[in-house]
Amino acid sequence: MRDRHGSQLPPAQAYTPGEVARYFAYGSNLSTARLNRRVQGATPIGSGALAEHRLVFNKRGKDGSAKANIEVAPGEQVWGVVYELPAGGLSTLDEYEGGYRRIAVTVAMSDGGSCACQTYLSDQVREELSVRDSYAELVVSGAAEHALPEAYRAEIERAARRRRTPD
Repeated sequence: MRDRHGSQLPPAQAYTPGEVARYFAYGSNLSTARLNRRVQGATPIGSGALAEHRLVFNKRGKDGSAKANIEVAPGEQVWGVVYELPAGGLSTLDEYEGGYRRIAVTVAMSDGGSCACQTYLSDQVREELSVRDSYAELVVSGAAEHALPEAYRAEIERAARRRRTPD
């Protein structure tokens, strides 16, 4: 499978319902409260960065506004949070993440280790979409909740501000 730039993407790792899974969140699911409304029992285990990708706001949401997405970008990285999801959690999350597909990634954890995870990306993108204020604030507050690097939080703000629209 390839992204919209033609780069090869790894397939989602085999996931057996009933297993605990690790999920890399980079958008609105950075908020522990939001993710727990979707998947009860999701537990953050640490922050980390996904290399060779960048955060963009170009996935069309159900409300017609832009949502967070990732795309392959050599030399860049996306910061986020790795959550441990209870058995069946990925299947539940799949239902919320319409328009995205799940892929396997390896995240460099802030403690120096690495973690094999699942995350979501979409190739159903539209560059002209605007980000709703409330959504941008949710992403930024989730990044602050998990103490992602301040420079990266400012980068999220800038990316969202370029495309922001009031609620």
